[in-house]
Amino acid sequence: MPALAAWDVASLMAALGKHPAGKARFTETKTLSVLNAPVVSTGELVYSPPDRLEKNTLTPKPESLVVEHDNLVMVRDGRRRELRLQQYPEVLSIVEAVRGTLIGNRGLLEQYYALDLAGSQQGWQLTLKPLDERMKRWVRQIAVVGKAGEITSIETQQMDGDKSVLLIEPER
Repeated sequence: MPALAAWDVASLMAALGKHPAGKARFTETKTLSVLNAPVVSTGELVYSPPDRLEKNTLTPKPESLVVEHDNLVMVRDGRRRELRLQQYPEVLSIVEAVRGTLIGNRGLLEQYYALDLAGSQQGWQLTLKPLDERMKRWVRQIAVVGKAGEITSIETQQMDGDKSVLLIEPER
């Protein structure tokens, strides 16, 4: 019987990096201390390597977030807002957590986070802990969960106790 290959961060990054552009459905549950009940939204994610991400929320209210290169464009309630990510380092680091994971770019992730991988190829969790002091005041950790080279959820825990869980179901 052949020996099983070691499952480590390098193996995970290689598996993630093999996936081309794609679409997925999402359900996001945000638990916020200022609200009595979680906020649940659904929609579609679109990824075009190496750095374009779209999050199109359909319910409860239509909203669009598009990140490409260093730009973030948000459309909500018919109003468009554009940001340069370099001017918002906390937002940039969260965007890079997602982009870096999607393309399997360990170097990009390690610019912003300490990485801790648990599990096996059949079921893993990559925990990202911020390195930047400003980011540490905002985000406790981001946990990316998946199997093989596929991400199934991303949970962001904020320092104030708020959290967001994004469940991802790739379109087949």
